[in-house]
Amino acid sequence: MTATKEQEKTSQKIPLIIAAVVLVIALAGAGGWWYFQQQAKSMVMAVDVEPQVPVAARVKKPVFLELKKFVVSVPGDDRLHYLMMEMSVMSYNQDELDKLQDFLPVIRNAVVTLLSEQHYNDFAQPGVMKPLQIALRDKLRRVMNDMASSNGIDQVLITKMVIQ
Repeated sequence: MTATKEQEKTSQKIPLIIAAVVLVIALAGAGGWWYFQQQAKSMVMAVDVEPQVPVAARVKKPVFLELKKFVVSVPGDDRLHYLMMEMSVMSYNQDELDKLQDFLPVIRNAVVTLLSEQHYNDFAQPGVMKPLQIALRDKLRRVMNDMASSNGIDQVLITKMVIQ
């Protein structure tokens, strides 16, 4: 008889154990749901804060160094031509332009050398400005890298160009 009484006690405990396990799982699920809801709210709040900063405030302002009057003789098919050019160097770092200004004679020499190696017909072609700006930028980057280990030149803008 004692064996049957023990089986009855065990059979009465099984529904309680199952109910306890279900309750623990339900509480764990509810806690997890609450935690993820709180995380989602904090992420929404973080996203809402970000667009309030103006776009212009997040982008660095470019700085310019104007390089005036380069006059270069350019060979042509039948005669010598003259090229007058003014340009500006753009960077997002003022320190880089200060370094460039320290090496201004070397920079001017590099520009004059690059321009004097061109042919008049190269300047007469349509769409010459963009490739010329890229060539000038790359030349100035190489010179500044050799002289001061600097790569802060972002663009070269030709502001005036006359060829005779």
